Amino acid sequence: MPKLKIIFLIICLLMLLLSGCSPSKGNDWTQKFSHLLGDDYRITLYSGGNAVREWQLRDGIVNYEERDDGWFFSCKKHLVIIRGEEIVIEPLIYSQQQVENPIICN
Repeated sequence: MPKLKIIFLIICLLMLLLSGCSPSKGNDWTQKFSHLLGDDYRITLYSGGNAVREWQLRDGIVNYEERDDGWFFSCKKHLVIIRGEEIVIEPLIYSQQQVENPIICN
């Protein structure tokens, strides 16, 4: 019985560490695991309020540089760098396609 309590406490502690404090800030541990495993994202570039280009990234990682306005990710063995203020990065499962022919990055 004591072993079960210890396992339960360890699981609770791990869940506490991996949960985010607030949706806007996120959690460093969660982000580290996400970067390690990769996620599915839709990256949409807007110009004048209209979607002009879109990438669907599967099992990928979207990164940014500190003190820079650009985002970068790998797509078909190429490094894509996007700069600007009208960029939307969202989980693929919660998003809707905005352009006719999105670029699929596997």
